[in-house]
Amino acid sequence: MTREERTRLWSALSDAFVDNEVDYKAIARQVAGFDRSTIKRVFFEEVAPVCYSNLQAPIPPIWTAFESTWLTETIESTQEARRTSTFRRLRDQAFVTYLRYRLKAEWLSIERELDHQEAADAGR
Repeated sequence: MTREERTRLWSALSDAFVDNEVDYKAIARQVAGFDRSTIKRVFFEEVAPVCYSNLQAPIPPIWTAFESTWLTETIESTQEARRTSTFRRLRDQAFVTYLRYRLKAEWLSIERELDHQEAADAGR
């Protein structure tokens, strides 16, 4: 996957973490064409760890969209920290396990829209 494709995938999935009504249909349209297992892994292991705190803030700073440069730099920095630190890798694995539980409904909403989109595309 190219850096541009990764950035596009990260940006689309980050929309699930804005403090506004989430348009899961739009997210599904943007990530269509990527492998479903890749989308799920990226959602939980790359995007959620850096965007989840927006949902936890009393007054979330991000309402409509995460800035793509910040998002890309933050995810890449997180990935580098995991590569270079065993402690960070283990800590993040535990956090991702929590996120898989906590964000299950959000993932299922994305998956449901992907299913609808695939069914509609098959019907054409």
